[in-house]
Amino acid sequence: MSPVLTATRLPRSGNAALAAGALIQAALGLDFVFAGLNKTVNPNYLEQFSGFVQNSPAATNGPLAPILQTLVLPNLELAATVARLTELVAGAVLLLTAFEVVRRRFAAPFGAQHGYEPLVALASSLAAFAVGTMSLAIYVLEGGRLPSVNANFSLSSPIAIELLIVPFALGIAWLEFARYRALRGVMG
Repeated sequence: MSPVLTATRLPRSGNAALAAGALIQAALGLDFVFAGLNKTVNPNYLEQFSGFVQNSPAATNGPLAPILQTLVLPNLELAATVARLTELVAGAVLLLTAFEVVRRRFAAPFGAQHGYEPLVALASSLAAFAVGTMSLAIYVLEGGRLPSVNANFSLSSPIAIELLIVPFALGIAWLEFARYRALRGVMG
C-alpha cells in the first residue's frame, strides 16, 4: 500500500535531516554568494586571480598542473569569470533552494507540493557539487596540507576552510539528489 499525500501532511521527502541540511545549504549558499559578489566588486580581481593561479604550487606540480597549464593559464580571464559566476550562481541556487526545503516543512497551502520540486532539488544537488568541487580545487591550488596535530594551529582551525567545505557541499549534493529521486517518484 503506497502512502497517500494530503495537504496537511509533511512531504514524503521531509524529515529533520532535510531541515538540518537546509541550514547547512543556506550557509554554503550565502558564503558563495558573498564570495562571488566580492569578486564582482573588486576592480583588481583579474590581476589577483592571475597571481593566485600562476603562483600556486599546483600550477607546476601535482595532478592539476597539466589542466592549469593547458586550459586555465592561457585563458585566465575566462577562468576568472567562470569562477566568479560559478560562485554567484551556485551560491544563489543553494540559498534559494534551501528556502524551498524549509517551505516544504510547513502545512498547505504554503507548504503544498508543486511540480517544479524535483528540478529544484536536482539544481541544488548540481550547485552543491559545483561548490564542493571548486573548494577542493582551491584547496589543491593552495598546496593543501592534510590536517594534522601542530602547535602552530592551537589558536586556529587545523583544517583549511576549503577542505571543510568539501564534505559539507558533497553531503548536500547527495541529500538533494536523494530528494530529487524521492520527489520524482512521488510526482512521476
